[in-house]
Amino acid sequence: MKTLVATIIGPDKAGLVKQLATLIKQHHGSWQASAMSELAGYFAGIIEISVPQEHSQALSDALQQLPDFQIQLLDAKQSAQAGQKLALTVTANDRIGIIDEVTEVLNQLNISVNTLKTDSYSAPTTGTMLFEAKSMLTLPHDQTLHNLKEKLEALSDDLVVDIDLIATL
Repeated sequence: MKTLVATIIGPDKAGLVKQLATLIKQHHGSWQASAMSELAGYFAGIIEISVPQEHSQALSDALQQLPDFQIQLLDAKQSAQAGQKLALTVTANDRIGIIDEVTEVLNQLNISVNTLKTDSYSAPTTGTMLFEAKSMLTLPHDQTLHNLKEKLEALSDDLVVDIDLIATL
């Protein structure tokens, strides 16, 4: 088996995910994991696909022939980051630089960001714009959850950021 990582971006339209699922199935591929969003009228997605070696080129060719889409295919690599998995949610009044400041702390502690999803929305009662970031992290064995919490809480005093860390299995 071969594992491919496909990134896809193009005009959003109804039925696109079904089209991708059918194409992958027709080429004996198995949809393993994905992250997809509509952003400003565009579909943006990344899909991990497992496919028998003898069908991988045909699948690659079929994906590349999708009209109106930019496709990039890469052979998957194994993740080398080991450690404790954490869920992190940051909520704040929306302003420039929140992600830069939070990721600076993560970078200083050598913490890997496995997934990141962000959104801005209007607060229900005040109408103030809020920013929310949800991520899955890998805390290296040489770091402690206490140290991470301490550094992120120092940001929240300055930035009015609400931090919620949840240890995962």
